[in-house]
Amino acid sequence: MNLISRHKYPLIAFAYYSKKNDIGGVTTWLERLLLGMHKDSIPIAVYLIKYDSDGEDSTLLHNLREAGISVDIAVESTYIEEDVSCILSFLNRHQPQVFLPQCIESMYYAARIAAKRGLPWAMTVHSDDPVYWTFAQKIAPEANNGLMVGVSDYICKKAVQKGVANQPKTIPCGVPIFENAASFSDSPFRVVYCGRVMEEQKRISLVLEAMCQACCLDPRIECWIIGDGDEMTISRDLVNERGLSDRIIFLGLIESSTVQSKLALCQAILLMSDYEGLPVALLEAMAIGVVPIVRLIPSGIPELVKHNESGLLVDDTPEQAAEGVVHLVNHPDLWLKYSNASKSLVAENYSEEICYQRWLNVISELSDRSTINYPMKIPKRISIPPVDPILVGRAQRRRPSIMDQVRAKSHQIMMFILVFIINFRYFFMEFGFSLGRKILPKSFREQLWNKYSRFFISSEREDK
Repeated sequence: MNLISRHKYPLIAFAYYSKKNDIGGVTTWLERLLLGMHKDSIPIAVYLIKYDSDGEDSTLLHNLREAGISVDIAVESTYIEEDVSCILSFLNRHQPQVFLPQCIESMYYAARIAAKRGLPWAMTVHSDDPVYWTFAQKIAPEANNGLMVGVSDYICKKAVQKGVANQPKTIPCGVPIFENAASFSDSPFRVVYCGRVMEEQKRISLVLEAMCQACCLDPRIECWIIGDGDEMTISRDLVNERGLSDRIIFLGLIESSTVQSKLALCQAILLMSDYEGLPVALLEAMAIGVVPIVRLIPSGIPELVKHNESGLLVDDTPEQAAEGVVHLVNHPDLWLKYSNASKSLVAENYSEEICYQRWLNVISELSDRSTINYPMKIPKRISIPPVDPILVGRAQRRRPSIMDQVRAKSHQIMMFILVFIINFRYFFMEFGFSLGRKILPKSFREQLWNKYSRFFISSEREDK
């Protein structure tokens, strides 16, 4: 990109996660940003958390290390407080002047602690996921030596409305602009979905139903699913049950470097999500003229897809999405109009170069604020907010409080005493029987048994 020289920028630290086969939009954007900064000789250090051994096999980690970028990778700790401490240690080792954490709760809490020592930072809100807003309200970037970046104007306006930011910056995830472009075809007319195969957020069931209906309405339509996820098996089964496995094809995961070449073979891209920021796959497709058919939701999507100008906005019914596909198949002139408008819109406002320069401006602004002196003192006891109800199930790795530990230990002691009493009772009974057999006459033992056997038998039944 060659837009700046190294001496203008101090070391910048990033934090994210490492996961095998992750081709998500944030991962794709971050890799491009890091490689671009490294190429322009901006010093950077990266901290990655892995959730299992597969994290060592991630494409992101491989590509960064291959480029010569300093990467520290760590296994997720038992408790989130330990992760925060590890991230603060990473910052002490590399001594950055700006910190840009992404997506992960522990990284935001580490940023807030470091900010109090003078390290400026930015929180990037990549989508309208309620989890982002929960983090933003708990951490308050602008009140803690930071700022907020949103990937769309919609997100930035919402941040102001929610009171979590006064002056957020809009920086979309820019995409490369290639010369190759999609062209119209109706033999077949190919519709693509590119993203996680999941019901949560992405609503893959709506995508597949719309594809099935479109294929039934017009034999010229073919569909591709690019990506993987928790609903892959169910999705395949659904397509097979509808007898459309030869027309709705699952391509699985593909390298991010080859995504645009696959997209160029398609005529439309379909998205039916419940919430989004500004999807990278959608930007990549529109950049080469693939026409979007996208569900209208409060997000950055209406900023990108202008209905009947650069694509089609539909409601949440598969029927309307399917009708939109068929409409494009039957109107090549409209397809061409939308395709050209999409390419122009992305090139003028969402190119990789434009968005990269915006990030450099933010980094420059933050670096001017830096007052940190290393090494910073890491708190022995890291205090973080309690789990918000909206995060239950996603973020419960809090270290138990002293009272929680006392309760847990008391419970263990009580269980031990109870087990001891039960075992002692049976030991005493067995010992008494054994001793009685040795020292008491048989006739006397039989009298005792006849008199008290009901007690022992009923006790055994109750225990059972």
